[in-house]
Amino acid sequence: MSRSLFIGDVHGCFDELSQMIEDFAFVEGKDSIYLTGDVINKGPMVLECIRLIDELKIQAVLGNHEARFLETLKVPKTKWTEKEYKRMKALGEVEWVQSVVSKWPLWLDTPHALLVHAGLEPAKDALESMDEAVLLSVRKWSGKPWFEQVSWPKTVVFGHWAQLGFVNIPGFIGLDSGCVYGKALSGWCPEENRFYQVLARKEYSPVNLSALPYKDT
Repeated sequence: MSRSLFIGDVHGCFDELSQMIEDFAFVEGKDSIYLTGDVINKGPMVLECIRLIDELKIQAVLGNHEARFLETLKVPKTKWTEKEYKRMKALGEVEWVQSVVSKWPLWLDTPHALLVHAGLEPAKDALESMDEAVLLSVRKWSGKPWFEQVSWPKTVVFGHWAQLGFVNIPGFIGLDSGCVYGKALSGWCPEENRFYQVLARKEYSPVNLSALPYKDT
């Protein structure tokens, strides 16, 4: 039986990603792996993660960090911020990474779940009509978690909200459990009805407590 594994925000945590794939006993050409986006930035081995994704034909949706990376490349280097310079230098092989992540969609409608990086826009039932910024960055909407205001015909798997952490409620699974912040990398296999988790080997990046939801009106 072929299986599928959905994995939360990796952020360059190559060792933990590799361990999860090993724990899952992934069979190349038979099983499928999906990522919630935000593979790049913050962590120590981003390029290695991208190479593994390319090698194993792992499917990923675009995260807000990849979207920002692609937007940065549209701007002349002379206008980059110091942070953008540092991220590009740390990344290495920028053009090749661009060729990979530029192919990632905003969502993937898989047989078992709808995969999106951050969440869905309430009061809309067509993905094509949703604001791209919401799909990439939403956490709260009108002061409440977006998933408390959305109904969808299949399970929605998302990442992006490390401060909230792992979510498992009817219809929604949140897999960003803050690996890069020293917590854990989480995954879900629907065929096995099982969650996988790999503890972070260390804290790679401090938590940004000033980060605010995309929309909290």
